Amino acid sequence: MSAVPNQARPAAVLLFTGHRLDAPGRPAPRFPAAAEPLAEEIITAAIAAELANAGGPVAGLAGGASGGDILFHEIAARLAVPTELFLALPPVEYCAASVADGGEGWVSRFEALCDSLPIRLLPDEVRGDGRRLSVWERSNLWMLDSAFDWTVGGISLLALWNGEGGDGPGGTADMVARARAGGARVVLMDARRLLSG
Repeated sequence: MSAVPNQARPAAVLLFTGHRLDAPGRPAPRFPAAAEPLAEEIITAAIAAELANAGGPVAGLAGGASGGDILFHEIAARLAVPTELFLALPPVEYCAASVADGGEGWVSRFEALCDSLPIRLLPDEVRGDGRRLSVWERSNLWMLDSAFDWTVGGISLLALWNGEGGDGPGGTADMVARARAGGARVVLMDARRLLSG
């Protein structure tokens, strides 16, 4: 997101982070496929609460992974919140890395988002900035910076998270830590409910 005049900026930005749908055979479940309706309910409630307190136009941004990211974009659209799709890799590569193992239905939903939303690709200078960070960590920093640049108000990080470390650098735990360090408001949605609901 590029800098725009203040009058064109939303009053608040919702930045989403959350667990991906469990890949087949995942040893420690976090987001089983059967929990999708509950995840949708949880994310819908969080967005609705933010809208009720925003005091002006709201916009959102998120990645496009199967599970939480895609649900966030779809729910936001139903609630008339414009979103942009932030991808750490070009769409075909991103899909292979973060969507395809969820199955063809998720791939179709990802492709529909690519067709309907503005897409932001992690810039080359950020992807290879020389720091010893994974592409996913650099993507988290880029998304946070973009969210702060985009609003004259505050940003809320909506995090569908089980409170644990991730499978590697740059996941949900990393985004939560970076958002807190940067002064963002963090709204935690307890992903442990996806295992018991």
